[in-house]
Amino acid sequence: MHEDNPAGPDRLPGPRTVVLSIPADREQVVLARSVAGHIAARLGLSVAELTDLRLAVDEACGLFLLSPGFGVSGELLECRFEEQSAALAVTVSAPAATSVEPDVDDIGWIMLSALVDELTWKAEHGVATLTLVKHLTVRSS
Repeated sequence: MHEDNPAGPDRLPGPRTVVLSIPADREQVVLARSVAGHIAARLGLSVAELTDLRLAVDEACGLFLLSPGFGVSGELLECRFEEQSAALAVTVSAPAATSVEPDVDDIGWIMLSALVDELTWKAEHGVATLTLVKHLTVRSS
């Protein structure tokens, strides 16, 4: 484990990645929201930013679980939280038909776009991936 923390006391030491695999079940999404909230708090995000991130993770998981063509019960939904130099990237992925694409005019996609700084979609090799990026703001003490 790396002991230096050049980012400061409120930041995790070095780049960190947390991977959470949960059953493709709406009742399990609370785990992904909880992890998002914990990581956001550790990174020093404001309460409003933390709330936005939790809601964005919930919407992203819901996109997979409630839309036809995505993972079904018995399969796993993976949430990857990765601290980058000045951002937190959250990647949600699940088995899906490669032809499946989100409806960018849907209220869920519009909400996701408003809650995060970057939003990208990719579907290949039978897996759909949605990446949310939240830029980290540096707060002075």
